[in-house]
Amino acid sequence: MRNFLAQTYQKTKGFIVNNKWWSVLIVAVVLLVVYFVFFRDSGVSMPETLSVSKRNLTEIVSVTGKVNPVSDVNLTFEKSGRVSYIAVSVGDRVYKGQYLASVSNADLVSSVEQAKASVKIAEANLASLNKGSTPEQVALDEVKVQKAQADLAEVKNTLINSLNDSYTKVDDSIRNKTDVVLSDPRSQNVELKFNTDFQLTNDIKAIRPQIESTLNLWVISLAGLNSNSNLDQAVTTAKGNLEMIQGYLEKVALAINNLSPDSSNTQTTIDTWKASVYTARTSIDSAISGLSTSVSGYSTALYALRIAENQLAITKSGATAEQISVQEATIDQANASLDNAYAQLEKTILRSPIDGVITKVDIKIGESTQAGVPSISIVSLGKYEIESFIPEADIAKIKVSNTATTTLDAYGSDTFFETSVTKIDLAETIIDGIPTYKIILTFAVQDERIRSGMTANMDILTNQKDGVLAIPTRATYSENNYRYADVVIRSDDTSKTTKTEIKTGLRSFDGFIEVLSGLNEGDIIVASPSI
Repeated sequence: MRNFLAQTYQKTKGFIVNNKWWSVLIVAVVLLVVYFVFFRDSGVSMPETLSVSKRNLTEIVSVTGKVNPVSDVNLTFEKSGRVSYIAVSVGDRVYKGQYLASVSNADLVSSVEQAKASVKIAEANLASLNKGSTPEQVALDEVKVQKAQADLAEVKNTLINSLNDSYTKVDDSIRNKTDVVLSDPRSQNVELKFNTDFQLTNDIKAIRPQIESTLNLWVISLAGLNSNSNLDQAVTTAKGNLEMIQGYLEKVALAINNLSPDSSNTQTTIDTWKASVYTARTSIDSAISGLSTSVSGYSTALYALRIAENQLAITKSGATAEQISVQEATIDQANASLDNAYAQLEKTILRSPIDGVITKVDIKIGESTQAGVPSISIVSLGKYEIESFIPEADIAKIKVSNTATTTLDAYGSDTFFETSVTKIDLAETIIDGIPTYKIILTFAVQDERIRSGMTANMDILTNQKDGVLAIPTRATYSENNYRYADVVIRSDDTSKTTKTEIKTGLRSFDGFIEVLSGLNEGDIIVASPSI
């Protein structure tokens, strides 16, 4: 190895001595190569730069939300009762004020008609007082009294017949229709012919003997009833008896409806019992309705007689200023009674408070419903809004009337709907432990494609500035709560950067930020400074 190195050295030395110019040239080339490889390229190259310029900036807050109807209401009756009429079904379109459903209200309808008549009578009486009386008027009023007396006598007979009819229907419903399910029904040891719920069994066995006693006393009281009897007391007794019988029949029907065929009772027997009890219940409902109508007629006739008698007395005596004043007050009172009658009637009726679509009907004709229990639900027709929750960091940017470009997942990202912010909650809503603020956006145009429950994506335009100095946000950096940009300063063939404090403003959705101070248009800055 040493011999090889010695020989190489001698050959190189000989080449240099014999070829001086070539040796110099070779050394020079080697030095240039070394320079370009190790020295020229070892300098730090300048980073990417950009020029500060003016542009238009747009601030956008992007959020998602859910489409809801503007109005969504659940309607309830103000009075309990049996549902008598339903005018709508799920999916029907309804308008504001439309009649939807009602519970039994025949007595209240009669009260309204009676109140109307009272107003007319009171107004007529006042007119008569102001006009003064004549012999002809006295004679006419006497005829009115006689007619009112005859009408009352006829109505009393109708009421007595209705009371007797009520007893007959009750007697038939109990002793002929429903006693078929009992053993020894008229004794104190009454028993059911089938097994059912323990409580129902005890209730039926306890009530049936009471009904037997009630029927016996009731028929005695009706036997001596005439137009001179205390009909008000007879009506009160009948109503109480009918209510008791109605409740008893409901329990019997419930007990039979739970039956299944067995060795003692076939399906045919059970079906026969069900039909019999159904007929009994229908008969009792008819008795209640008929009695209510007769009572209303009786009250109207009795009131009309009193009015006619008062009118006759006034006509005979002549009107005084005080009487006229009293009659004017009577008109006011009659109108107030009419308003109250209408108000009570309206409590039995459901009307739509909005234009909308029926989404739920939770009642059936013939069943009882309680006041305050939701019966029919409606959503507003074609009027929808979007509910969204905004993070705390963005809520300060959003203002009422901000417009938004909106898409619905159901129609893809190429179909746009114009919306605007119409409401911002002042109080926070905590979602997953994070405070958010609910906002409401309203559609500028109601569109048939919009449906409740759809997912919406909104780009809310919160601010916009045109022709302002702006640079990419990535060209800035923060240190100690100050923001900086690296400005490039060029001199002759050299360049250097200087750290420059800037103040910024609006952040645009496309990655640019407004420069309020620290830079001028045309300044060259580092596009992505190393921090």
